[in-house]
Amino acid sequence: MTDDRRAIQKLAAALRENLAKCGDDPDVDPVHDTRTGTRRLQATLENVVRELPDGAEGEPVRTAAVAVMRLLKRIRQAAGPVRDLDVHRKLLEKLVKRAVRPGTVPQEGTPQIPDEPDILETPEAGLRVTSVEQEADDLDQWLKHHRKDVADELQSEAGDLAAKFDRRLSELEAALRARTRKRSGRKGPGVVALESFARLATEMQLLDATNLHDFRKGAKKARYVAELATQGDRDAEKIGTTLKKLQDEIGDWHDWLVLVDEARAALGNRATELIGLLEAEREKHFVTAMKTAARLRGRLMGEWQAVARRPAQRAALPRVNGPQRAAAE
Repeated sequence: MTDDRRAIQKLAAALRENLAKCGDDPDVDPVHDTRTGTRRLQATLENVVRELPDGAEGEPVRTAAVAVMRLLKRIRQAAGPVRDLDVHRKLLEKLVKRAVRPGTVPQEGTPQIPDEPDILETPEAGLRVTSVEQEADDLDQWLKHHRKDVADELQSEAGDLAAKFDRRLSELEAALRARTRKRSGRKGPGVVALESFARLATEMQLLDATNLHDFRKGAKKARYVAELATQGDRDAEKIGTTLKKLQDEIGDWHDWLVLVDEARAALGNRATELIGLLEAEREKHFVTAMKTAARLRGRLMGEWQAVARRPAQRAALPRVNGPQRAAAE
C-alpha cells in the first residue's frame, strides 16, 4: 500500500467516526474533530492531485479525489457554523470574566479557580450587578439558540453525508489501487508545505482585513501537509508549528470579528458597553494577527528560498518571477 492510500484511509476513518458521532449527538468535540478532519483530508487529497500526471493517466484518481473534496466541503459547511458558535460562546465567557471580575481568569497553563461560577452557563449562581453581564447573558442565549438550530441540521444530515462519503471514498480507493506506478524523487511533506505557502504568499502579497482570513485558510492547508510527515521529521514539524502559530493568531482575530457581528445582530443598539468591549478585542487581535503574519511570513519565505537554492529541489519548486520574486525575497 502506498503512503497516499495509507494516509487517506487513516484520515477518512477518523472523519467517518466523528461524523457518525455528530449524527448521534453533535457535541463540542465531535463537531470540532469533524471540521478539522475534513480540512486534513482535503489537504492530503490536494497534494495527491497536484502530483498526478496530466491527461488520461491521472484522470481516474483526479476525478475520484475531486468528488471526495466536493463532499468534504458540504460536510465542513454543515459542521463549521456549529463549531464557530462553540468558540464564540467560550470567547464571550472569558471576556466577561475579565471585564467584570478581573483576576478570576487564570493565565495560560494554570488551573481554573474552582469556586468561580460560570456566569453564562449558570446565571442563577450570582446576582447580576453590571449591564455587561446582562448583555452578555442575552447574547449567549442567542448564540445558544442559534447553535441548537445549526446542530440539529448537522445531526439530520450526518447519516446521508456519511453514506455518500463511504461511496465516494470507495471510488477513490479503487482508482488509487488501479494506479500502481511507483513515483521516484518524491518531495517530503515539509518541502511540499513550503511550496504551498510560497504560492499563497506570492498570490496574496498585500494583507489587510479583507483577505487576512483567506490567507489563514491557505496557511492551514500548508500546515496540514507538513503534519503528514512521519514522526522524527524535525524540519516538517518546525514548519507545521510555525504555520499553526500563524493560523491561530489570525483565527483569533476572525472569531472576535464574527462575534461582534453576532452581537449586533442579536442585541442591536441596546448593548453598547458589551459591543465596545468586543470591538476593542477585535482591534487588538487584528494588530497582533498582522504583526504575526508579517513576521512568520518572512520566516517561512526565507526557508522556502533556502530550499529553492538546493539543486535537487530547484526544478520542482514553483517559479516566482518579476515583482513576485522580489516580494518573496
